[in-house]
Amino acid sequence: MSRNIPMNMIVAVNPHGIIGKNNKLLWCIPEDMKHFRRMTMHTIVIMGRKTFESLPNGPLETRINVVITSHPERYHTRHYHQTTIFCNLDDCEDILQKMHVNTNKRVFIIGGADIYNHFFKRCKTIYVTLVQTEEQIGVSIYPLLQEMQTTYSVVSRTPQDVIQTSTIDFEFIVYESPHIVP
Repeated sequence: MSRNIPMNMIVAVNPHGIIGKNNKLLWCIPEDMKHFRRMTMHTIVIMGRKTFESLPNGPLETRINVVITSHPERYHTRHYHQTTIFCNLDDCEDILQKMHVNTNKRVFIIGGADIYNHFFKRCKTIYVTLVQTEEQIGVSIYPLLQEMQTTYSVVSRTPQDVIQTSTIDFEFIVYESPHIVP
C-alpha cells in the first residue's frame, strides 16, 4: 500500500497505556462516545477482530468497517452490512489503497492494541481521550503513548471542564506528527 494515505488514530487510554480489559472498555464516558462518533462518522474505520466482536450493535453505522482477521473466510458466510469488509493484514493494504482512491474518505485506526501498533507510525493525527484512572492491568499501548507524547506535537487540548461534567476525569488531546506528510 502506498504510505501516503493519510491515517488518523483515535483511542481512549489512561496514563498507564491501558485501553481495555477482556474486550471491554474500563470506563463509560458518554462525552467520549459522542466524540468518537462525531470524529469517525462517514469515514473508514480499521479495527481488529476482537474490537469488532466487542461492538455491542455490530458494524459501526455510516462508516466503512474494515476488520482485520487472520481468518476472513469465517465471516464471509455471515450477513453483515455491505460496508463491512473482513480481510487479513496483507489484503488490508490493497483494500485501503482502492478505497482511498475511490472514496477519498478519512481513515481512522480504532483498535485494538495490535492494530494500533501496526499502523501507528503511519498516523499523522492521533485523537486521544486521556482518561485519568489508575488501572494498570489490561491491554496496554504504553510504548505508543510514550512515543506519542515525546515525538508528536499537541495541537489541541480540551479539558473535561470545558466539555461537560463526568464522574471520571478526562481530556481530549489531538497530537500531530511533524514527520508524516499527508
